[in-house]
Amino acid sequence: MSASRPTPTLAVIGCVQADVVLSPVTDLPPPGGALLTERAAVRVGGAGANAALAAAEAGLDVRLCGAIGDDHLGALMREELAPAGLADELAVTAGEQTGLTVVLESAARDRTFLTHLGVNERWEAAMIPDDVLSCGHLLLCDYFVAPRLRGAASRTLLETARARGARTFFDTSWDPEGFAAPTRDEVRELLTSVDVFLPNEGEACALADRPGDPAGAARALQAASGGWVVVKLGASGCLAVGPGGQELAAAAPALRVTDTTGAGDAFNAGIIAALAGGADWAQALAQAARFASEIVARPSDERYRRALGALPGAGR
Repeated sequence: MSASRPTPTLAVIGCVQADVVLSPVTDLPPPGGALLTERAAVRVGGAGANAALAAAEAGLDVRLCGAIGDDHLGALMREELAPAGLADELAVTAGEQTGLTVVLESAARDRTFLTHLGVNERWEAAMIPDDVLSCGHLLLCDYFVAPRLRGAASRTLLETARARGARTFFDTSWDPEGFAAPTRDEVRELLTSVDVFLPNEGEACALADRPGDPAGAARALQAASGGWVVVKLGASGCLAVGPGGQELAAAAPALRVTDTTGAGDAFNAGIIAALAGGADWAQALAQAARFASEIVARPSDERYRRALGALPGAGR
């Protein structure tokens, strides 16, 4: 790392893409039919970008590594991330499309996603600056939508950062192929390089092959990891299992949710910020649950107002 740049508090390696959010969409129209929605938004997305913005909102010094194409969506992503200081290190690939996800939201069911990988299909470790791994904390996310970073590539990133003194955090996202047995083994092998694993309830239960049992899944995954496993439970908060049989939980505050997209990424940023600030584990879980709840309770275009300099005296 150059002498002119201090070691960042957090390095985020994850996808940067456009999100098209439509709501409410409870059911798709029949073939040949149409559906009118009440709300629509096009904005920067991907777990990498979401977590980096939330971490900047929490006051951390952040570096973001992701890939975008040289198309109009890529230009929009850079424009949206620039005020938070998160645009300069994105890998821009000529002739490639920026990734895109259509998010379908409804109060009657959980969100669903339709994703075009675009440049993320060819994003690889050689496109990530080596000095990014010299950090205080590393968050590796979007594992299943960055296929060339899977397996040995992710292990190298995690172990290199850890060898340089970083605390490593890992969030896979959902596996579009449904967590088949070889995939479960693949992820569990990586967990020995992870200090804090951050699945949501569905991911944890699928990875541990413990349907409907998030606590049992957390215990099984912690046994594979040796570190901490924090399972995000949405409106129910979170639970965590750590070394030595430690088990903790935190409730989410009762707030009116405006937009749940990115809630898990905000939680990840919140727990990293809390731990970086010296909180113990019980405090960190409570702070993360509160921070994520506050983010998703804000209007969609105001959730990162500090990071993007929208408040008097804000900015980096």
